[in-house]
Amino acid sequence: MLSVVHAAPVRSMLFRGSGPRDAATVGNARLILTFNAQVGNPPRGSSTVFSTHGAIAAALSCLCLSTSIASADPICPAGDSFDYMGARVSFTGDHAAYYFASDHKLVDADGAPNAYHPDDEPDACPDAGRGIDCLESAGYPNGSWWQTVLAADPADPDRPAVQRGGPYKGYFVSMTSLRDTSAAGHASPASYVDAARIPYLVLPAPIYRTDGMGEMGDIGWATNLDTGRATPFVIADEGPVEPFGEASVAFWQSLGARAPNPRTGEGLPNGRVVYVVFPGSRLTAAIGWPIDRDALAREAKARLAAIGGPTMLRSCVDAGGQDGSPKSSLR
Repeated sequence: MLSVVHAAPVRSMLFRGSGPRDAATVGNARLILTFNAQVGNPPRGSSTVFSTHGAIAAALSCLCLSTSIASADPICPAGDSFDYMGARVSFTGDHAAYYFASDHKLVDADGAPNAYHPDDEPDACPDAGRGIDCLESAGYPNGSWWQTVLAADPADPDRPAVQRGGPYKGYFVSMTSLRDTSAAGHASPASYVDAARIPYLVLPAPIYRTDGMGEMGDIGWATNLDTGRATPFVIADEGPVEPFGEASVAFWQSLGARAPNPRTGEGLPNGRVVYVVFPGSRLTAAIGWPIDRDALAREAKARLAAIGGPTMLRSCVDAGGQDGSPKSSLR
């Protein structure tokens, strides 16, 4: 059966986005959530999920209790809305879905069987190597948090598990928060969501840990507003305190022309992306395990059509302004 592990927020990796790699490490940056809670963003290698846990809890309580009604075009079925790190997040009136748009892009390779290789340079991130991502992104070997990214060897839990066979024999086993270990066990890549094959979304921790914002296995739809390219997605990982826009290799490949490089972000598509998430959809969406990409698309399209389809979604985003600024935010 499917299970969920909340581990990703303690990962420590670079913002491998569309800008210079050395310009966006999370480090000691101060992030401001617009419901007036200033939150310190600790290094993802920290063993503590949030150094200001109380502040975040209070802020999220405000988020849940103090939402404001968005002004929107009459054809846009908007209910409550709030602002998260510059992105306006709006619900449909029945809270069956929420949507937002973002220019931020970050590549996640976790879950791919060829994500990380033990022969790659440790605690560094060169532009190329055996794995499609670098060991620094997994916190190995000197990070105290690598066990949130790499499966531990059942025979020696102090070391990562290495694949003993298959096309990626010798590679580490990389994990996602969404998993099913019932058939293949903890140390098999078959137990996780393959970032190179399945389009998945990473929800920032403050969003994921707020009631009504989705769970692992919930599904959604994303469209590149500049090109019209679209993809379904499943929520499969939890990120740290960060903007929206971290997603799997397959997600970004679907919205662009090629698979981006998780090490550098090279190949990420241009364009503003609008996302719609269907909280609770995991309970009825028949997407299988391993996840069937065609079934995922079918289930996501049906839910998108039920709220008005792609045209409605674009009109809602246009109503909020193309710069991403909300018409109303939590104060």
